[in-house]
Amino acid sequence: MTDPFQLDIVPVESLAQRMGFSQPFDYPAASRNRPLPDWKMEVDDAPTFRYLFRNFMPRRHLEFGTWLGTGALYCLEECLATVWTLNLAAGERNEDGTPAYEGDSGNSIGRFCREKGMGNRICQIYCDSRDWDISNYPPGFFDSVLIDGGHTPDVVTSDTHKAISLLRPGGLCLWHDFCPHPEVLKSSPASLGVVGAIVQNWPMLTSRMRDIFWIQPSYILVGIRGEPQT
Repeated sequence: MTDPFQLDIVPVESLAQRMGFSQPFDYPAASRNRPLPDWKMEVDDAPTFRYLFRNFMPRRHLEFGTWLGTGALYCLEECLATVWTLNLAAGERNEDGTPAYEGDSGNSIGRFCREKGMGNRICQIYCDSRDWDISNYPPGFFDSVLIDGGHTPDVVTSDTHKAISLLRPGGLCLWHDFCPHPEVLKSSPASLGVVGAIVQNWPMLTSRMRDIFWIQPSYILVGIRGEPQT
């Protein structure tokens, strides 16, 4: 990574100060000391997601990539948001046509949220996010966005552009699987794709976001939407 990509890094202990939250973040020591290549979202990133949703308190949240509903559930359980979430009906596929993830199709999509009785706060959209028609959503409709769907650079780029156009000024944008650690990039195609998309779109992102930074340690990139360009 070379200029003009200059990544701002915020230690997880400083997240409250950076976000302007009054509640301190008591991040688990076990995750703080775990090597990043051994990271698991539902163990190590879950406390950070929950802390952000609990303190930011979005009312309308958008998510690219439902899967079992893990990310959506963090938001639903920590605040009063309604969640719009997208997933391919047949799930994400590898190049050979095999499923990329277990439980990423049919009735498994969003299952965790339904099991918790939270289906009344979810708007589930089944489509390729690149084909999602956003023309009926007004600019700034969403308070927060989680981008965690397809991880190839073209999909992440498309999701990012749609997210920014729909995110209100001051809104929270989160990219999951963003981890620029060299060992992670060697072992994780998902992180390699997300980091590559962010690097490619860095000039656009820094012009649209009033703040953007990586939480260390985590697989989370945080952006705060700036005022729309005139």
